[in-house]
Amino acid sequence: MCPSCENKTVVKRTSKTVSNLDRIFYTCPDHEKDGSGCNFWFWEEGYMKYLKKNGLIAGEEAADVNAQVAVSLKNAGQLDEAEVLREDDDELKQTLIIAVSIGRELVLVLKNMLVLGWLGVAVFVCILVVLMMK
Repeated sequence: MCPSCENKTVVKRTSKTVSNLDRIFYTCPDHEKDGSGCNFWFWEEGYMKYLKKNGLIAGEEAADVNAQVAVSLKNAGQLDEAEVLREDDDELKQTLIIAVSIGRELVLVLKNMLVLGWLGVAVFVCILVVLMMK
């Protein structure tokens, strides 16, 4: 089903334009060339990234899809395998940068919680000492 309009099944098509001859793309049947209708439209490599990003394909299946896309693009004269792999590496680096920054924030929060916990224990001990001295 098309994730944009949820009415039709996404279709695989081949471009017939001179600039993108035989390049594969995926679109909603309701999408129109003039931009009207459903907005869902991706070149093959973009569609595969969309599927991976949204968890619709994963693991070995994603690797197989990457290889198929690379062959398809190479055959269509659009990109070579190295460029497709470089794009995947860039996407992975961006994901790792985000994950590392989130991890650092979590570590900072946990350290603050630990300090506050120890301060709470110290205050509790002080209160007990004062009460015991009375």
